[in-house]
Amino acid sequence: MIKITAIAPYEDFANLFVEIFEKHNQNIYKPEYENEDYELEIIMAPGSIELKNMKFNSDVIVARGGIAYHLRQRENFVPVVELPVAGNDLIHALYESKQRFGCKEVAIIGPTNMIMGAEGLSHIVGMDIKTFMLANESDIEEIVSRVVAQGIHTIIGGVKTCAYGSALGANTVFIKSGSESIWQAITEAKRVAYISRREQEKAQRYKTIIDYAYEGVIAIDNQNRISVFNAAAQKTLSINAENAVGKNIENIIPNSKFRDLLSSDRKHLDEIIQYNDIQLAINKVPIILKGENVGDVLTFQDITRIQEMEGKIREKIYTRGHIAKHTFKDIIGESQKIKMAIQTAKKFSQVDSNILIVGETGTGKELFAQSIHNYSPRKRGPFVAVNCAALPENLLESELFGYVEGAFTGAVKGGKPGFFELAHKGTIFLDEISEISPKLQGRLLRVLQEKEIRRIGHDRVIPVDVRVISATNKDLNMLVQMGKFREDLYYRLDVLKISLPPLRERKEDISFIVHSFIKKHQQYFGKEDIHITNEAVEALRSYDWPGNIRQLNNICERLVVLSQSDIIDKKNVEDVLSNNNSNTELFISSSASDFSSDSNYSYIKELKEIERNKIKDALEKAGYNKSRAAKRLGINRTTLWRRMKELNIEDLR
Repeated sequence: MIKITAIAPYEDFANLFVEIFEKHNQNIYKPEYENEDYELEIIMAPGSIELKNMKFNSDVIVARGGIAYHLRQRENFVPVVELPVAGNDLIHALYESKQRFGCKEVAIIGPTNMIMGAEGLSHIVGMDIKTFMLANESDIEEIVSRVVAQGIHTIIGGVKTCAYGSALGANTVFIKSGSESIWQAITEAKRVAYISRREQEKAQRYKTIIDYAYEGVIAIDNQNRISVFNAAAQKTLSINAENAVGKNIENIIPNSKFRDLLSSDRKHLDEIIQYNDIQLAINKVPIILKGENVGDVLTFQDITRIQEMEGKIREKIYTRGHIAKHTFKDIIGESQKIKMAIQTAKKFSQVDSNILIVGETGTGKELFAQSIHNYSPRKRGPFVAVNCAALPENLLESELFGYVEGAFTGAVKGGKPGFFELAHKGTIFLDEISEISPKLQGRLLRVLQEKEIRRIGHDRVIPVDVRVISATNKDLNMLVQMGKFREDLYYRLDVLKISLPPLRERKEDISFIVHSFIKKHQQYFGKEDIHITNEAVEALRSYDWPGNIRQLNNICERLVVLSQSDIIDKKNVEDVLSNNNSNTELFISSSASDFSSDSNYSYIKELKEIERNKIKDALEKAGYNKSRAAKRLGINRTTLWRRMKELNIEDLR
């Protein structure tokens, strides 16, 4: 609904305006813009003084004479349509004065738009017409008094002019607006209101866009007056936008390099300047209209804010698949050695010093690394795990440090961030650190020292804030002595050390671990509750477990797969351990020769088909996102990838 406000100086005017407005709405011969819905508001005000403190919430104002002039002078964004004093209206007033007072001389007092050309009517109406221009309502008394003093006894004018003239004993005739003038004013008001509404909508759209931009935006005209000062600029510069718009930039922004950029005639891009106690990244470009500079636009951001946004983006985008799932609660055991290891790890997690985790294969080094991350202040950041032995040197280098487009044959378009970049504000876990080449040892040392990386093929350094946890199953000190590992890197990595005990040194924990693994695997394979006897557990405790927790987990998985009932006894354990000692693989995909009977083999084929269907179902429900599918299955992504490969499940990425 488009709103028109009419200022009525007298009651008859208000009534006539409402009548003409209703007729105007019923007119069938009208332009397209008049098809909008218009509503009318009437405000009674004989003069501009009555409107002094009034706020208008309309699309256009219709007023006449001095009131129209006054409203235009106000800092009001509502357009004003002046109701004209038509020649007919003036002639009617002159005719009335002649009929009522028989006068030959008359004074017409009013603003320029009312009196312009009135003296030319003298020969038509046979009267001596004198005009007096009224610039402001405050001049009414002085001008009317002067007219009366000159001996002119008849005055034609507006409401207040006639009221004061009557008070001085003069004859007065009020100029009334006729139907033609009001019809013309309504037509113009609708046209202006329609355009005004469209412009307001457009301006509000742009304002909303600008106010919700991350960048501060300031626009000035060619007189250095501020025309745009968005919310981000207000927040960054601590300057109220309402106090800034319309003011000269020199009176709003203190003398600084910031203001100097605005006064410069050149374009400035990617400038870094100091403003008070903050650093700003600034762009300044001129506004060119038909070859002429009509102003400038300045966009800027607080560099600290940019860094915060970068961190959030990395957290939301790059951490997909780079999360730590495990906590210290997932570490099973009641032995003194494992409790001491957990206690030490918790203390280390509260500081940012590098940690070296030492332990035999399968002791849970990554489990500890994830738990440390999730117990640390960096827990909301990414956790990026890298197996340094799994990739050849050139590929590991590009994965660790990233590369730019065209850095080498096969480099993806646009380049690729490395693991250190992805781990920004989080933790990077370098497993099997002893396996990296001397060349990469040197690059890694520089990252640890300088806290910055350089992508392959690039000359720009990128600062990174990363906590490094490394792990090894070898004696790094001995490798240093043998010249196979850099001594300086060793001391950088070995700031805080955690030694994980092998399973054979904490056999009292085996019972807790076995029951946990049995429960996990029975749920995964959809089996009924399976119980393991105390004799079976003791048989497992008597084993040395060279593969530690990982090996025990695989044995428990096999026990669940092979179980023909809800009980796992000592005989079952001995059979599995016997097969294990013959170096058979510990996965469901093992060949038929790994099992003791055809019935077992048939059962395993059935279980493999069940597992295949469960994995395919999880992948489909996760949109073939392996991280989400692995989470649904309760396994890690690497295990899922291995299962898919062994079960010949197609990768539909």
